[in-house]
Amino acid sequence: MDALDQQILQCLMLDGRAPMRRIGEVAGVSEQTAARRYRALHEAGVLRVVVRPAPLAGAGRLWLVRLRCRPDASARLGDQLAARDDVGWVATLSGGSELMCTTGLPTGTAGDTGLLPRLSNTASVLSFTAYSVMQSYSGGPAEWSGFDEPLTADAQRHLLDGREPARRVAYGRVRPEDGDLLHELSFDGRASQAALARALGWSMSRVATRLQALLDSGAIDVDVDYLLEPFGFTTSAHLFLRVAPGRIVAVCEALSAHRLTSWVAAISGSANVMAAVTGRTGNDLFAYVTEQVGALDGVWHVETLPLLTRLKQANTRVTRGRLERVAA
Repeated sequence: MDALDQQILQCLMLDGRAPMRRIGEVAGVSEQTAARRYRALHEAGVLRVVVRPAPLAGAGRLWLVRLRCRPDASARLGDQLAARDDVGWVATLSGGSELMCTTGLPTGTAGDTGLLPRLSNTASVLSFTAYSVMQSYSGGPAEWSGFDEPLTADAQRHLLDGREPARRVAYGRVRPEDGDLLHELSFDGRASQAALARALGWSMSRVATRLQALLDSGAIDVDVDYLLEPFGFTTSAHLFLRVAPGRIVAVCEALSAHRLTSWVAAISGSANVMAAVTGRTGNDLFAYVTEQVGALDGVWHVETLPLLTRLKQANTRVTRGRLERVAA
């Protein structure tokens, strides 16, 4: 994957449904070239534009779970976790006998349902630690941005047609009648209004009106799921930090602004901050931890957990190095 592919990915990270004409203008190529490169990346399983209902505030709690399991059972357990609808992200850690995943626990759910209660009764799990995600500080425009040639501010403004990237507060709701529309968008988040109208048997005006209403109200998120390894960024790790309580917010905000972080969260437990980091090499990771994280005021301790293999991310299975849509 070359610099042009990186530019196309950056454009999609800012606006997953940006017109290919505008993406080509930002990347300095024709619309046809940009479209061809995008199709190649999509068909290779390197990226997927995804549309999903936005999480509602207070609708559930996100947990980050570390599991120590029997080495001979880790592959099977990882696949079982990745197959669960309530698990959005799964990875094996260095050594292969430890897994990490994220899971939700809806508000008001009985204590005997969901993933967490089941882990205690799973023979292959030797122990596990669950961290409640108290506050996230990354996502949207703040996600991973460690590209070789980051888009300039002018390029970003042109892509967004003068709009400033902003996180929307979801005040709208997905209606039952939106189910068919979201189902079609789950196959291709960049499906055109004409293609959606044909698939649904709707008029173009109905598709355009309802889709724009969902986007404007923040009821749905348009995101891009991607693998960084094909672009040469092959070293990922999760950092668990112990931070002075009065410095947690400042440290999380600083970490989320770093180019190599993709997710930063304040969490419960003895390690009260977590950061997901990706770089090209182990040297990049070492330099980041020692020079950037180590320079932050209030950081007492850092545990570095290298990721061995991702099995699922953003609710998308990773199979033989490819992103695969999870069947509805």
